[in-house]
Amino acid sequence: MFANEIFYFSIVLVSSLIILFLLFGYLVITKVLENDRRTKVEQYKEEYRLPLFQYLNNEAGEEALSLQSPLEVKAFIELTAGFAKVLGGDEIGERIRGFAETHFGTYIRSRLTHRRWSMRMNALYWIEEFNMKNMFIELDRLYDSRKLTKSEEVQLLKIYILNEDETVMGKMTRPKHPLTEFDYSLLFTSFTGEQLDRFIAMFNQLPAEMAYALVDSIGVRGRQGDSLFLENLLDDPAEEIRIRALKAMVEMEYFLAPSALIKHLLSPSWQERLMAIKACEYIRSHELLPYLEDLMSDHSFYVRSQAAKSLLRLEAGKEVLRQVAASNQDHYARNMAEQWLERGSV
Repeated sequence: MFANEIFYFSIVLVSSLIILFLLFGYLVITKVLENDRRTKVEQYKEEYRLPLFQYLNNEAGEEALSLQSPLEVKAFIELTAGFAKVLGGDEIGERIRGFAETHFGTYIRSRLTHRRWSMRMNALYWIEEFNMKNMFIELDRLYDSRKLTKSEEVQLLKIYILNEDETVMGKMTRPKHPLTEFDYSLLFTSFTGEQLDRFIAMFNQLPAEMAYALVDSIGVRGRQGDSLFLENLLDDPAEEIRIRALKAMVEMEYFLAPSALIKHLLSPSWQERLMAIKACEYIRSHELLPYLEDLMSDHSFYVRSQAAKSLLRLEAGKEVLRQVAASNQDHYARNMAEQWLERGSV
């Protein structure tokens, strides 16, 4: 019995070793072949770098460019993507798009249907980079497929935005995957002013994360024409919307009437008080001095610090800080005032 067990164990052991050696051999051969393909691609890139540059600059014809093998196509895609990042101008952009649509379509389409996610994502990045207009049937097919991932959806939405697709508003408000505020912020950076206006017009219908990103985008872009829209948002029942509107106004350095700001300085939300104090730096009104002085005793360290900083920017604010440092009953307020007086002007 014991001899049989040793025999069967030996068979299993030998079989396992054979499988391991076969697997190791397969990995080594695969790596060698991949390195060989990568070497050939790099050789093609060196060979065609100058001819492609001359072609894109309209200094030479296409006859010197050979795209016979898949490796040559891959080399040209990588070269063209590099040139697209550094070469500017509408004319060169159009030549890049035309070249890509003529020569890369078959290769990129095969990647859009690849089982590997990374291959599909690379194809989407190339389509955006080359501004290809002849791939929308394939893009729509990928968007409607069950294997669509969130990363692919975001990249597809970006391509639709750049091409001003009329369906993109519906796709963004009813995404296939839950999109975060960061995702929406990333997408809004690609919008034209006219496209943003459409979202502003339907603001009350937007998901919360999308609404937050939209308000932030207005501030980042400094869209002074939307100042009235932001002022109206200051009366929104949602605290987060009011905070975002104040933040956008601060980024735009927008002058808000002191009377309209006071209620936010008295808000029960420390984040709202903090953002209102930052807005005071661009208003610099004597009317705000007593409110800022009171906020020097706020229970939030950040609010106290920002109140002291804003006082330094206001005329007569430094004198208020001296009074707080000398006689305020709140120990924290005195310490904060002393710290900012030591720092001096800001």
